[in-house]
Amino acid sequence: MAFLTGLLSVSEPTGVWETIIKAFESGVGSYILAIVLITLIIKVIWAPIETINKKINKKNMRIQAKIQPELEKIKTKYGADKNLVNQKTQELYKKNNYSMMGSCLFMLVFLALNLTIFFTLFAGINSMADYKISQQYDYLKHNYANVLNLTDEVYERNHDDIAENDIAGYFENYSTLTFEVSEGYIIAKTEDGEEIARTAYKTDFSYETDENQVDADGNVIIDETTGEPLKVVVSSDQAIYELVTKYVSPIAQVGENGEQVTDPEGNVVYEERYVGDEEVAGVTYKQAIDTYATNYIEICYNNSPESSKFLWIENYWIADSPFKNSIFTYDEFVGEIGSNNVSEYEQTIYNSFMTNLSERVGRVNGYLILAILSIGISFLAVWLGNMVNRKKGMPAPKQPGGKVMMIVLPLIMGIFAIFYNSVFAIYMVVSQATSAALAPLENLIVNKWEAHQEKKEEEKKKSVVEYRRK
Repeated sequence: MAFLTGLLSVSEPTGVWETIIKAFESGVGSYILAIVLITLIIKVIWAPIETINKKINKKNMRIQAKIQPELEKIKTKYGADKNLVNQKTQELYKKNNYSMMGSCLFMLVFLALNLTIFFTLFAGINSMADYKISQQYDYLKHNYANVLNLTDEVYERNHDDIAENDIAGYFENYSTLTFEVSEGYIIAKTEDGEEIARTAYKTDFSYETDENQVDADGNVIIDETTGEPLKVVVSSDQAIYELVTKYVSPIAQVGENGEQVTDPEGNVVYEERYVGDEEVAGVTYKQAIDTYATNYIEICYNNSPESSKFLWIENYWIADSPFKNSIFTYDEFVGEIGSNNVSEYEQTIYNSFMTNLSERVGRVNGYLILAILSIGISFLAVWLGNMVNRKKGMPAPKQPGGKVMMIVLPLIMGIFAIFYNSVFAIYMVVSQATSAALAPLENLIVNKWEAHQEKKEEEKKKSVVEYRRK
């Protein structure tokens, strides 16, 4: 089956993260594996910075624990004079080589870089998701449109000679009819493999009409190169829409207040009788087309070059959730790629085949497994990260809001996993799991580093005492 390029609703993203993701995807042949590898590389590169941050944090907490009794004495003794309290506090900080601004600066830079990576990668994955969703849909749409186009050509050639036992011209035994794309043609075959019809496979359905283009004043627009009147060109989506409304989704009449017009029996009245309503041997063309076109589109979906299945997740561009279907409704689809990326004809086209496809293969998209993993591993990573601040035999100084953050951060990860696509949830799970795996090593390095510095300080004090004794 041919794969479409250059006709996508959403342009291929070209941002930094998107370019990196595409390069990795091209190298490993899997989008999910590309995300996993990128995440691991980010965490390994980030590990030394994480270690330095832990070292600074532990040093600050050690100094704070050391001077805390003195700070309490200052507050008690000079509490009535805030200026004097601040003065004495700064003197105490200076005596112990502690700078509030200096200690916070690196942590602020660290936090800013961390958030920048998180949100820019989040935006990059979302823009790639829009592109991939659009790419998959366009692939299905153009295969569906080619089936309608082949049907239309056969119908136009043979509709005056349709036999009573023949469904949609040549398309008898429609329920077992198969299609394939080969050497630039879409070919209809019987169950036995006999070819019954073929036509060129189109990637662009636009065509030129006999109607002249006119300007706002009604004057015919002339082509400056040829000197001939410019003709009205029907866009590709409009041409597909014409095929859909001819065979599958007729246009309903609308009343003055925007309501659908119905006949006395309550049936919807259409603008005109359409081909799909014609009946042969007790079956309408619409019924036949819905059957064989949906069969073909299901095959296209299951064998799509842009397959989005991963383990238990049917569509990783949708959240891993039992409350989400693996195939978007039209409103969900527009919400994902943006209303500016769909044509005025898109809703009719989308619903003409995606609804049937959803009924065939749509299912719950997951079971909140990624959300649960994200929360659990995030909590573990935060807990292991805080282990560096504990010292045997001495309780760690209390950090304001520390326990709250151990709950809030994992919950934030869980919320992202529940409400956004599974690809980003996989990134968060791998990222947090890597952090949890690296935390013991980082903590060991920090503790060794601290022990080495404490030893040097003790030796320095000892040498000073010995010198004074001399």
